Amino acid sequence: MARKSETDLSRYDLSRGSRGKYVEKAQRSFDTVVVDKKVSAALGGPEGINAILVALAESMVHAKKRRRAA
Repeated sequence: MARKSETDLSRYDLSRGSRGKYVEKAQRSFDTVVVDKKVSAALGGPEGINAILVALAESMVHAKKRRRAA
């Protein structure tokens, strides 16, 4: 018996499938920020920018926790 190619999808019934089922979830997981090359170099490249953004996010979380109810 001849073996079918792994790229041969004729054995699957794809008629009931839906296109774009996970597109929205994928788009949310790939947040992209465009940074000027000069700014990136000044901040230490991708690692430096990421460290700054993480510190900023953490400080925002702590600031929200410290607020008193009016």
